[in-house]
Amino acid sequence: MKGVYLFMVKASLAGLLVFGLNFSTEAKIYHNRVKQVAIGMDSVQVIQLVGQPTKTEYVTRFFYGNDQVVIAQGEVVDIRLFNRNTKVNFKKLKKSKQGKDSIRTVAPLRIGMTTDEVYRIGGNPNKIEYGSDLYYSNRHRVELSQGRVSEVDMHIKKTLEILDWIRLNFSKGGLLFMNITLAFIMFGVALGIKVEHFKQVVKSPKAVIVGVASQFLVLPALTFLLIAIIKPSPSIAMGMILVAACPGGNISNFISSVAKANVALSVSLTAIATLAAIILTPLNFALWGSLYSETAEMVIPIRIDAWEMIKTVFILLGIPIIIGIWFSNRFPRATTKIIKPIKTFSIIIFLGFIVAALSSNFKFFLGYIHLILLIVFTHNLLALLTGFSLGSLFKLPKADIRTITIETGIQNSGLGLVLIFNPNLFDGLGGMAFVAAWWGIWHIISGLAIATFWSKRAIT
Repeated sequence: MKGVYLFMVKASLAGLLVFGLNFSTEAKIYHNRVKQVAIGMDSVQVIQLVGQPTKTEYVTRFFYGNDQVVIAQGEVVDIRLFNRNTKVNFKKLKKSKQGKDSIRTVAPLRIGMTTDEVYRIGGNPNKIEYGSDLYYSNRHRVELSQGRVSEVDMHIKKTLEILDWIRLNFSKGGLLFMNITLAFIMFGVALGIKVEHFKQVVKSPKAVIVGVASQFLVLPALTFLLIAIIKPSPSIAMGMILVAACPGGNISNFISSVAKANVALSVSLTAIATLAAIILTPLNFALWGSLYSETAEMVIPIRIDAWEMIKTVFILLGIPIIIGIWFSNRFPRATTKIIKPIKTFSIIIFLGFIVAALSSNFKFFLGYIHLILLIVFTHNLLALLTGFSLGSLFKLPKADIRTITIETGIQNSGLGLVLIFNPNLFDGLGGMAFVAAWWGIWHIISGLAIATFWSKRAIT
């Protein structure tokens, strides 16, 4: 049996080695051949020289100046900039009614838009060409217009900047489902909020103040510092700022109980932070988002509307919480019976919430999620370390430190997603949505991991 196992391992390794060598050899062959392709060649000459392409995409090219909007099957599949260093002039943009005089025409356009939307937002292009893109090993691209080679791109690489140009599509029905789901989750959170939880501020003011400060003051500031260090693309940076501005997540109380933390403090912090978020989430995002957009070099405009966010957050958080608190006080017996199954169902429905957000955009998720894995991991680690460090700095009891660590590291990314998909705010901006969606999955994994670790260690 052992010999069979070793044989299988060796065969697998050999297979991987052969695959790797073949892929490397194939890429090198394509590289050498594609280098010889000249502008003006026709498709027959290209295929004779390089061989059959790995993939062929028949496209329509809209040119706005030298910038190119590539459309396939009625949908924008790529936006190719002639000069990536031409940035948005935000001062002129604010003075301009439509902004077209002060920004490059393609700036408001997004991958995923329909042809009609391109015309409506970008206007009539300067030039339209019909052609095809020939891909070799997905790393080399030969662009043909009117049957002739117009451009040869070597070593194409997916970078974070592509996420700035992606708009994740979401139907009105899907957006309504997300809103109802989040409202239900927040209703379930509100059922557990009692007057005595606010009395925790009087009983243990130090822990509550440190917890709230960790979430709404320190984490957003450190997130801004992290962005300044790693310099992600604009939509990724805005996604990080938005997640950091959100209150604690709906599963933080459960994770605190697994971690043998101060559950009473966790519930109190959730209650206070959720209510405070109605004002503090929009203001935090407006503050740090504006500071970022004024200093960063941005190709695309990202609108920050604090008042629209306040209205939206009040509808999504404020109304369900008010109804939930009223229900729990008006019908205490019924609340006792339903609160546990509702909280359990909330965790399940939250995961469904994330799946729903990505299901209609799965091709983008699979194609680009690897670009933000490390960023979300680092950001979430920063959040956990922020809570732990502040709690330790102020010499709180170990159970309270665990609670504040979890409350700071588990963010309400569901709220972030609903705000991102709001057509009046960010309209499904790709980088922001990717950060919030993956954070929603990852913080459950990291939270449960740290809770399991702490559950095996007694608090002394």
